[in-house]
Amino acid sequence: MLALPQSLSRLRRSFDPRPLAPRDNALARYEMKYAVDIRLQEPIRQFVTLFCQPDPYGRGTPPEYQVQTLQFDSPWGDLCRAKEDKAINRFKLRARTYGGDKPAPLFLEIKRKLGDVVYKSRALFKPGWTDLEEIIMGDHENPLLRTGDKMNFLEFRRLMTVIGASPVFLLRYNRESYVSENDMYARVTFDRKMIYQPSRQWSLVAPGNDWRTMDSCTATNRPFPVFILELKTTEQMPTWMAELIERFNLIRCDFCKYATASRLESIFRGAQYSDASENTTY
Repeated sequence: MLALPQSLSRLRRSFDPRPLAPRDNALARYEMKYAVDIRLQEPIRQFVTLFCQPDPYGRGTPPEYQVQTLQFDSPWGDLCRAKEDKAINRFKLRARTYGGDKPAPLFLEIKRKLGDVVYKSRALFKPGWTDLEEIIMGDHENPLLRTGDKMNFLEFRRLMTVIGASPVFLLRYNRESYVSENDMYARVTFDRKMIYQPSRQWSLVAPGNDWRTMDSCTATNRPFPVFILELKTTEQMPTWMAELIERFNLIRCDFCKYATASRLESIFRGAQYSDASENTTY
């Protein structure tokens, strides 16, 4: 039998369900995404606010906050490939802040997808970090804000080491978020102004202003501008959420910001995709 290439061999080990079994404190939920005509924002917002309250971190009208994410992958793009191949057991590694370039708490996240269920585990660090590589891969005692996050952080570092991960893309977008107060867990988010830039720097501060849009007709394969509507819930979907889907004739898609950025970047380099491609066209 031919030996697997080193990258695929590492990926197979990293996708073993035993080391990837979610920890007890990982948030388990279902996520449904929809690329929705921008003209439906206000009608959907009016419907959602009948059942939900705005996220307290949102500011302005409508209330929103900025999300900035540094996406990590192996030198061969194994995590992105797993998403494109719809691997049943896959994960993403990312660093994230809320609020733009100003100092803010840092989240290191592992987002796993096992079948249809999404598990997210986090390690939270205090604001003021400067060297992200040293925080993640260094040997010093890290400034965790929550002592219970230590195992999440060690698992994050283990997966980074196993696949030889490093920064690949910096993503930024505005998120409008609503939370149900009457359900066990139900959240609705509107993502807009989605932009990205390739980045090999271990920093969430953009190295320049070379941002490229991710919500164009090319990126979403739609004939109209869109926003990404995401419904997040436990196994028991609230009745109002099912009514929302039916009332606005929402059709679920498999939109992934990281995969979209990767495909758009490959198009800029001359790649071509068929019209059947879900995230991009040419």
